[in-house]
Amino acid sequence: MKARVKGMYAYKGHNVSANGSVNLTLSGKYSQMTSSVQLLQMLNNDVVIQIKMGVEKPFKIGSFRIKNVAFDGDGESILKFNSLNDFVDIDKMNDLITKEEFAVMFTADIEDEDDESEEE
Repeated sequence: MKARVKGMYAYKGHNVSANGSVNLTLSGKYSQMTSSVQLLQMLNNDVVIQIKMGVEKPFKIGSFRIKNVAFDGDGESILKFNSLNDFVDIDKMNDLITKEEFAVMFTADIEDEDDESEEE
């Protein structure tokens, strides 16, 4: 089953290690809490992240794994993702640096819980 989660998030940084590991951090306001919680269903799956800024055409920045989803006392969410540079468009990630908040769509192929119960 394909799962999709949409929300408005802000760029909080990314880094690329010498071994090719890429980390990306996004943050969402209180109003995005529901979307952030829905991301938990994508744990242990490849998550394709697509960005839409204003009237520009949406673009994919790559395929990531969810590393951490955290909520602070104000209900703001901090989303951390990890990938390898082979699966990420670093140039497009650099375009996120100067932007305030943008639309993000997270997409992943996840197993349906009903499928697991049928196998037993």
